[in-house]
Amino acid sequence: MKPSRMPASTGSQETGVVANAGMHPEDAERVLAMLDLVRASTAAHAFAVVLPPSGADVVQALARHCRFAHGALLVFPEDHDAVLSFLGTLDVTADGRKSSVVVRDRLARRLHMPAGELEVGILHCATTCADGRQRELELFVLERQAMRGVSGLDQLVASERLHWHETHLAFELWACDEVVLRGVYDTLVGTGGMSPDGGGYNQHLNVTVLYFAAEGRTSQGWPRRLELTVPGEHGAILAAHLGRPELVPDRPARDLLRLMTGAWRTQAVAAFAELGVADHLLDGLTSTTELAAATGTEADNLSRLMRYLASEGVLTQDQDGSYALTEVGELLAGGVNGSLRDLALLYGGAFYHSFEALAHTIRTGESAFLKMFGEAPFDYFAHHPDHARLFERGMAAGSSFLTAVPAALDLTTVRVVVDVAGANGRLLSEILRAAPGARGVLFDRPHVIEAAPEVLAGLGCADRCDLVAGDFFADPVPSGADLYLLSRILHDWDDDRCAVILANIRAGITPGTRLAVVERPVPATDSDSLAFSYDVHMMVNNLGGRERTVAEYRALLHAAGFELDAEHPLPLDMAVLLARAV
Repeated sequence: MKPSRMPASTGSQETGVVANAGMHPEDAERVLAMLDLVRASTAAHAFAVVLPPSGADVVQALARHCRFAHGALLVFPEDHDAVLSFLGTLDVTADGRKSSVVVRDRLARRLHMPAGELEVGILHCATTCADGRQRELELFVLERQAMRGVSGLDQLVASERLHWHETHLAFELWACDEVVLRGVYDTLVGTGGMSPDGGGYNQHLNVTVLYFAAEGRTSQGWPRRLELTVPGEHGAILAAHLGRPELVPDRPARDLLRLMTGAWRTQAVAAFAELGVADHLLDGLTSTTELAAATGTEADNLSRLMRYLASEGVLTQDQDGSYALTEVGELLAGGVNGSLRDLALLYGGAFYHSFEALAHTIRTGESAFLKMFGEAPFDYFAHHPDHARLFERGMAAGSSFLTAVPAALDLTTVRVVVDVAGANGRLLSEILRAAPGARGVLFDRPHVIEAAPEVLAGLGCADRCDLVAGDFFADPVPSGADLYLLSRILHDWDDDRCAVILANIRAGITPGTRLAVVERPVPATDSDSLAFSYDVHMMVNNLGGRERTVAEYRALLHAAGFELDAEHPLPLDMAVLLARAV
């Protein structure tokens, strides 16, 4: 590895398998070096890598308020299959390819060509780090096969491999407190020696992104570039960062109007999903005239809906009036991987109407769902099979994070695993696929597990799983397992009901048996967490349901005869809480 080109590798185990893996050797080494850095680094170490020498106190001060999120770099495989072949040799989980606008535009300027003629992809590659957390290697991908004959490409590739222009380390601020943000910012550009290098506000994600750079390289050879992502919109500091005056004096009123019109967005997304517009766009229809004919809608009204959703980042609109889905909009199509279509219908349906009685819940403590529908949620769904199927599909649609659960568990000695209230068996299937020598038991109410055989068969686990009908409040939980799963159950109930559920599990198991609780814990400081909005959702749509802090879950578990040993974060602000019976 050449010191002038490459940061010093920390000795990745994958280094010996890069040959014949479909990646140019220099790009492969760069990826492995970045992967080593991502896996080995805490926030403090990552700041120390990228910042000019500025003292341990500066690094620790930044690390107290920021987390290390990912490392990013640009590579040049021959084609998409080549990069996937290479990633297959690494212990990472890559998501579907997305399009990069920022890097594409920069490369187009460097190549002196229209940005529309250039395609740069992004692959987010999740990996488990030395501290047990999940971080990402972010790869920007420019496929050489698609760029044959482009003038200046070889020079650009050589320059990137030498100078790492598109490489950076990314950090996220824990909270959006203006005082904390100002302190972090001043530290970066003051004693940290960094200079502003662009940025912006992403209204679709509601985050402010600030880029920084410094001259030269670190002692390990890394370029001094970093990205800081801050929850919310911070117009004043962004304007100062970009060197221009803030031009939004009406921002408070705009922000309040955006909050007040959130219901409009919910229904617009739900209508878009119900009409199946995303599916027709994926089939190649692009004009509102074609889409209106295909969906049986009025063309002008459909056009206005799509224009609105384009402003919200669901669609893009070309100058000729044609539309295309963004990566957000693609999730509203029914057949795509990770589709959230059914969840959009659920949130725009029963759960939308229940929120009409939110004030009633605040005043009286009574469930808004009960007020609006006359029954508790689970009773209502038991009596309305069509709504129950939508609820189950919606919950499954919002469960993409379940694929990350097996990596958080030690499954080497597991022989039998019981999923308590495991619904259609999706999580249990993920566990069984990761532990091919284990058998599973799916325990849930009779009308719920009706959907399980199809899911288990589709994931190849039906022959290794037994279905046991029962109610965790009234019936004994199957005994004799090494591992018990309780995924998104405790947040449905108040503390007394949670105590009954946990006691029922504990009654049938021996000391040392493990329990994995999957929930969305409420953080102490991260105001951007999904847990805060879902906590209100649980208040509205359950009888006593709530999201809890890790400390509150620890107390519930301890009272029932369990000790909480570890917490492993998952995507979408979820977490696995690992406990054992004592």
